[in-house]
Amino acid sequence: MRAKILDLLKIYEEEISLLLWTMALLFIIRSSGIILNNYAETAFLKRYGVEYLPIVNMLNAVATFFITGFLAVFLGKMPGARLLSYVFIISGILVTAIRLLIPFGFELLYPLLFMLKSQFELLQALLFWNLCNDLFNMRQSKRLFPLLTAGGVIGLILGSVGTPYFATAFNLDNLLYLYLITTLIGA
Repeated sequence: MRAKILDLLKIYEEEISLLLWTMALLFIIRSSGIILNNYAETAFLKRYGVEYLPIVNMLNAVATFFITGFLAVFLGKMPGARLLSYVFIISGILVTAIRLLIPFGFELLYPLLFMLKSQFELLQALLFWNLCNDLFNMRQSKRLFPLLTAGGVIGLILGSVGTPYFATAFNLDNLLYLYLITTLIGA
């Protein structure tokens, strides 16, 4: 049965562990990202409304330009896996710091969090696919990347479906602590 499934999916025996590891990593990236996304968008829209979205999106585009340029400097100096781990840790710590500042009533935290969720999602995905480019050759990538993407889609679905339950169980603001946990697992 196992051989038939592997043959159907065109996976070779020696690729299974690497495929499962990278699929789990993409699952973590997508599920943690959707939890942060759901919280950040809800909190931002409740406090500011849709009329501020164009301004925040414009600022986010400019920030993306500079952050990806800054990241390119580090990509040449350290391995992609280590850089992805650092991005996971930094994003989890920054989101947790924002969570700790929420009770103080700083209203600018919500647009900042709205922008950061986009940046973290972009950086994590960029570094993940850069890492996959190093781990898999071209033949493997043609066969296996659709399966990897399936792991990410499952993470998006489960993270999105699970967000209301997590919000009920932990309180809405404490979803940011859940994001910290998932990013540390990813790191």
